[in-house]
Amino acid sequence: MSGDESKKDALPEVENGATGQQQNGGVIEKVHIQSVPGDLKQIVLDGLEKKGDRGLWLWVLFILCLTPNILNGFHVSSYVFLGQMPENYYCIVPTLVQRGWTHEEIRNISTVAGITKNGTCTLLNWDYNQLGEMNYQEALAYVADKPQPGAVSCLREPDLEMYYHQAEGISIVPEWDLICERTALRSTVQVALSLGKFFGASTFGILSDKFGRKSSFTIAALLYVVSSLLTTFSPFYILLLLGRIGLGSSASGVFYPAFALLTENIGNRHRSWMSIAFNFSYPIGMLILALAAYYIHPWRDLSLALTIPSFFLVIHLYFLVESPRWLLSKGRECQAYQMVFGRKAPKELCDSAEKNQVSSAEVAAVLAKDAQPVKVPLGTRIKRSFSEFTKLYGTPTLCRRALICHFTWCVTSLCYYVTALNADNFAANRNVYVATTGSVDILAYIISMIVLAYYGRKSTSFCFFLYAGVCLLVVLAISKENTTLLVTLAMLGRLGITAVYAVVTLHTAELFPTEIRNTALGICSTMAHVGSIAAPYIVDLLGQLAWWIPTTICGITILLAGFLTLLHPETKDAVLKDHAKQEGDPSEDREPMKA
Repeated sequence: MSGDESKKDALPEVENGATGQQQNGGVIEKVHIQSVPGDLKQIVLDGLEKKGDRGLWLWVLFILCLTPNILNGFHVSSYVFLGQMPENYYCIVPTLVQRGWTHEEIRNISTVAGITKNGTCTLLNWDYNQLGEMNYQEALAYVADKPQPGAVSCLREPDLEMYYHQAEGISIVPEWDLICERTALRSTVQVALSLGKFFGASTFGILSDKFGRKSSFTIAALLYVVSSLLTTFSPFYILLLLGRIGLGSSASGVFYPAFALLTENIGNRHRSWMSIAFNFSYPIGMLILALAAYYIHPWRDLSLALTIPSFFLVIHLYFLVESPRWLLSKGRECQAYQMVFGRKAPKELCDSAEKNQVSSAEVAAVLAKDAQPVKVPLGTRIKRSFSEFTKLYGTPTLCRRALICHFTWCVTSLCYYVTALNADNFAANRNVYVATTGSVDILAYIISMIVLAYYGRKSTSFCFFLYAGVCLLVVLAISKENTTLLVTLAMLGRLGITAVYAVVTLHTAELFPTEIRNTALGICSTMAHVGSIAAPYIVDLLGQLAWWIPTTICGITILLAGFLTLLHPETKDAVLKDHAKQEGDPSEDREPMKA
């Protein structure tokens, strides 16, 4: 090979990423060389695919992303223990107690039914200072000849106080009198967690896309520790609510970035099963919660025990790295290269990549400078802002699908949380109930994976909805004293609810075209949070009226959701559309997906 030929062959490597010149038969020709950033990006992607396919790095990443979600499982059902109702509660008169009256004597005088009625927050409005001057027998004879006065609330009278038949510090109820007309405040403690998740899902999703997965995870981890400590040591009810809101927000903050890190960096061979196995961490946390609550009874001690594992998130902050795919999306190819290969990228490649980025920026600046500003009417700008919504609801077909999905997501989330929090209405053992709930969730995820491999989305979701609804309605035929059978039916219903949750998520994603898919999923997720917010009020407030009302509401709405899903098209093995204008009836215009 001659020297000239050698130079000509070597030129693309030296001048890669630019427009070089070479001599061919005495004629100078311009040769365009493929840009380095594209090559560097592909090198990173190829290396990431190999690294995420096997080896220690893959399993370390899987464990690091999986374990934070176990903490979320701690708190979804912790309300069952933190807010547990006392066995009995009633109003007492401190002045009579000081005079040596027993609680039974006070209740016989102050309530209509006496000691036979439990769980009361009112008492008859006698002049207890006058009664205090008598002994019990004299007072009993005195009130027998008097017309019965009206009742007053114990929680509103400063001279009265509530007595709780519960060991001190076991739950938040006695500490802030969260009973009777204040029962809604007890439910709000769980609602605060759902509100936190609602705001955290959107906030940390934006932070994750803008500043990176690890940065978002770091903020969430710090918020998790602070909120856990605030919840544990809060001296005031309002601070408890703030701590629970922070817990909910940080729960979303450690979930979404970790899930994104996992799905973006594992290879295709493991992406499917690892993404589903990621959900197992949630019920595992519920099992650990049940075990901890079995040994630790005071609510502050239990909350502290659930807080301690959050300090191990420091280990995650040390070992977790930023997502190489996110770095590539931000044009930081050299940094992504170092993340994947553990060494710096060759200097000439980075220099060429930076030059290409500068050139691209200069071209964009010139185009922006030359572009003439066009005044857009206000109505047009508003219309563009809501273009995704108009596409989502713009046609009868998509509007019908969207409304059905909103309802099914709301109902599924509602029933998921109702069955998780309903232990008291069944008079069930709380530890056994929460442990069973977590075990059922794991089984449900496994069943949904198996069923989806063989059957379509529509038929699977309908069958799970139908099964869950029947199980929850059969509860009506069971006596309240038969706690074991009640809990069994409730858990069988929850099995269907948890399984259908996974199916509904997948089915919804496939029902809508690409350009509005995220919008549809986002609104459906919002509706799911509406269901989770309503669940504690249904369990606590309506459950007080009749123990079977929460499960009956769930059974009816779940059945309705099941029949509505029959209006959806089947999407298994179907080619998804990209644009809303293309969307018609999938049974008519979709072709089977080719392998």
